[in-house]
Amino acid sequence: MIPGVPILEGYTSILDSYKKQFGIPRDYKVTMQEPVVEVLPMGDWAMVRGTGDSKKIVDGVSQTRTYKWIILSRKQKDGSWKIVWDIFNYDHPIN
Repeated sequence: MIPGVPILEGYTSILDSYKKQFGIPRDYKVTMQEPVVEVLPMGDWAMVRGTGDSKKIVDGVSQTRTYKWIILSRKQKDGSWKIVWDIFNYDHPIN
């Protein structure tokens, strides 16, 4: 659930969105960090939360955005985990 963007549901919708987003040529560089702050296991469910920052460098000028995120995952029959919800919000408005 990306702020200001309609909710994406289903594997194909999410994959198509990422292909479109990462397929656009950019004239800038972006780096991200998303350290985990807490993991709360709840049987076949787990909540993971953390913080993040993304740095965008345009013409040598660095712009940093900070945010918080939460992922809700569910354990599958084969023992793997799949994300059910992936939500984040920025710490400050876009300038």
